Parts: sequence; structure tokens; C-alpha cells
Amino acid sequence: MSYILIQQMVRIREEFDVAKSTVDYLERSWANMHREPAFEGLQLAQVRMAAINLEPTYIVRLFSAFEAVLRSILPGKQPDRRSAYALVSKAASKWQIPSPLVAKVDHLREFRNRYVHQATIDSSSMTFTEALASLNHFLSWLPNPP
Repeated sequence: MSYILIQQMVRIREEFDVAKSTVDYLERSWANMHREPAFEGLQLAQVRMAAINLEPTYIVRLFSAFEAVLRSILPGKQPDRRSAYALVSKAASKWQIPSPLVAKVDHLREFRNRYVHQATIDSSSMTFTEALASLNHFLSWLPNPP
């Protein structure tokens, strides 16, 4: 089990927690805070939109870090142009990762692709916590790096 690889995801979790707490606080306190110079030119609607997009945005960051971990543990030709699908499939095959877990990660990859390419998504269909749990579970099947 690779706790070393999983630890690489912790930094993004910590940043997400800080960003979410900050945006949530700002949204709740807008009536008192909107006059502060730091918020000049911002509207409550923009703060609310940031709150809506925060979780999917951090899921994209999380998946990008996951993809980088796979690239580091599955070296390929440089520059490495393998798709995330190919990387997940290769890791799943090499370390015999159960197919239901691979399906969860693939669902997450599709969610990421839809969000990045501006398709309409139901942001409640995937939470940051669910994404992190699936990716960490997948990474737990990989060996520790040398």
C-alpha cells in the first residue's frame, strides 16, 4: 500500500478546505464584508458562483495530481502524451486493481473532462470527498516508489 503516493494528495485537500471555508465565510458575511477594499468591484453573485464552482475546480486539480502520480510510477516516452484513460488502464492491469474501483476512477475522469470542456454538469454528482476517497483507494493498490 502506497501511503507515500496518497500523501501527495493531502496538500490539495488542505488547500480545498481553506478555500471552501474562506468562500463560505465570505458568502455568509457578505453584508458586512463587501465594503472592504479587497472586495471592491465584486458582487455577491460572483461569490456565490465561486462557491458553486469551487468543488469541481478542486476535483480537476485533484485528478491532475493523480494523473501526475501515475505518470511518475508508470514511466513512458518523453514527452509523455498518454491519456488519463491509458494511464488508469495500465495501472489497473499492472497491479490488478478491482474493476469496480477502476470504474469509479473512470467516472471521475469523465466528470473532469465534462467540467473542463464546459459541458453542463451536475456538480452534486461528484463531491471532492468522494473523488479523493476513490483516488486514494486506487493509489493504495500501487507500490511505494523507489
